[in-house]
Amino acid sequence: MPVKWRGPFPWLAAAFAVNVVVIVTAGAMLSRGPLVSESFTALILVTLAGAATLFAVSWKIIDFLVMRSICKMAAEVRAIAYGGERSGIDPERFAMISPLPEAVNEICARMVRARSDLAAGLSAATRRSEENSNRLAAILNDLHEGVLVCNQRHQLVLYNEVAFDQLRATAELGLGRSLFETLSREPVVHIFDRLCGHLDRSARGVPFLAGTVDDRMLFQARMSLVRTGAGPVTGYVVTLVDAAPQLAGLAGRAELLREAAQTIEAPLARIAAAASEAPQTHRDCLDVSRSVRRLTEGYDRLLSSWWPMADIVSTELLSFVCSRLNGDISATVIGLPVWLHGDSHSLVLAIETLVRRTAEQVGIAAVDLSAGADEEAGWVEFSWVGEMIELADLERWLGRPLSALGGITLRDVLLHHAGATPDMRRTHSGGAVRLPVPKAIEQRRHDRPALPARPEFHDLALLEQARETGALGSRPLKSLSFVVFDTETTGLQPSQGDRIVSIAGVRIVNGRILSGESFNRVVNPGRPIPVESIRFHGITDATVKDKPPAEVVLPQFRAYIADSVLVAHNAAFDLKFLRMNERAIGLSFDNPVLDTMILSSYLDGPEAGHSLDVICERYGIVITDRHTALGDAMVTAAVLLCQIDALEGRGIVTLDQAVKTLDIIRILHDRQRVL
Repeated sequence: MPVKWRGPFPWLAAAFAVNVVVIVTAGAMLSRGPLVSESFTALILVTLAGAATLFAVSWKIIDFLVMRSICKMAAEVRAIAYGGERSGIDPERFAMISPLPEAVNEICARMVRARSDLAAGLSAATRRSEENSNRLAAILNDLHEGVLVCNQRHQLVLYNEVAFDQLRATAELGLGRSLFETLSREPVVHIFDRLCGHLDRSARGVPFLAGTVDDRMLFQARMSLVRTGAGPVTGYVVTLVDAAPQLAGLAGRAELLREAAQTIEAPLARIAAAASEAPQTHRDCLDVSRSVRRLTEGYDRLLSSWWPMADIVSTELLSFVCSRLNGDISATVIGLPVWLHGDSHSLVLAIETLVRRTAEQVGIAAVDLSAGADEEAGWVEFSWVGEMIELADLERWLGRPLSALGGITLRDVLLHHAGATPDMRRTHSGGAVRLPVPKAIEQRRHDRPALPARPEFHDLALLEQARETGALGSRPLKSLSFVVFDTETTGLQPSQGDRIVSIAGVRIVNGRILSGESFNRVVNPGRPIPVESIRFHGITDATVKDKPPAEVVLPQFRAYIADSVLVAHNAAFDLKFLRMNERAIGLSFDNPVLDTMILSSYLDGPEAGHSLDVICERYGIVITDRHTALGDAMVTAAVLLCQIDALEGRGIVTLDQAVKTLDIIRILHDRQRVL
């Protein structure tokens, strides 16, 4: 590139020339006479003075003509970057720093084109968004249901005109405003927490009842989560249908039907008694009475089908009750989980209300919550230690309205669920109230085709430490605290690299399964999970991707079991995986261990079959969520309680006796395998 002789170059050349002239002149003058030290020193000083002068002049020239040019160019580039109308700078104004201006102009040109393309893209996207929004608004406004879309902070981000008209009597809707200015907080938060805790069940949404904050209106609502694919939850959608007119009409018809039935039954009974000598008339009266009863029961069932209900596992339902009691009353969830069908929010309110009324009436501070089901129906029960309540008190409580449900009474909630009222009974230490609840209507995982049982795993060395019972050995089995646990793994070969992918445990205290105090963790195994293992437990690589490793989870499990007796089915298999990690976590799993598989061999004989499925079928234990760590731990806990009763029947009542019996059975079993 040709040098442009302007700017700092002439000045630098002049300064250099002056410096050279001064030095040459000084040298020439000194050469005329003898070279003495003073003359040499003078020459050095003159040279240094010339160099310093040249540096100072050069610095000033560069600062004035180069650095200031760069600062001016930087200001112009910033103006272009922040939206100025110019598309570049004038290179002639910054010739001293060429070719930097040309490079900056290239960048500016690309930036301007990118900005133009971005503006065009945004404009097109905005038009498409507006078209979609208008189309969505038209669709939403054409719906008969009110639609509310909220973010995770429960702020409105979208609603249709139907919802606006439905809720305007309570409060004006507005974007960014809280949903709880119009709808009651409790049912919305309850269903949202439930859906967030079970994302796999959130696709179809969950129905529920929601009232306005002023109790003027009651809605049949349904909530669905808003999320992109498997991404995080960003909000939720609630649809609303005014339930008050329909509910009032149904309730009115039900009351008229019951009144008519009661009016007919008494005369029919008198006619039947008077017509005892006329068999045909007597039979006709009985047929009419049965028809009226079937009619009222059938109408109650139809009425309950209107109620917004969904399947829910009992432990989850009862855990919500515990959280609502908020420590005012100590509530313990016990027993095996069962699948029920109902409106979880109204059921939680009903159970909580009855528990609080009972506690106030008889002065109790703790209750046990449980659930169960038989071939006919399911139920939820709370029991306590203390005095019984009076039937008249229960009837009075059932007639009280629930403000959170728009004035619906407790009796309405129970009748709409199962068409029946609570059943009171006396226990050996207190009382219990059982609330009928329908069983789940969907097929659950335990109904899927049976998978082969886990192979028996034998390693006597693993159980050496389990024989050290210490102070627990002399205690009765029923007085001990047990932790029944199970693991799901990448495979069946722990010594060849298979690892834990899930571990769960449940406590047994005083003969009660504390299902509300369970331990359940998914573990990242640090290796791919084979397809043949996923077939059993359903845990995939995507499931464990963001989960903690065993080095984090197992210390938590060790703290959970504390000094309890460990119990597992085919315990040597699960213990092997725990013991392999002892060095890595710096802890040992040296608790006493009982194995329900070996206990089964002792109690029922080697020919009876000792897989978990076979034992549960033998004892009549319903299996829920088979081949999940928590599900298998729950049913193993139920098996253990049955086996403890059977052991006591054979005179084995202490832990030492049980461990010694297991030792003998293990040795005999191993000898049979060798033979």
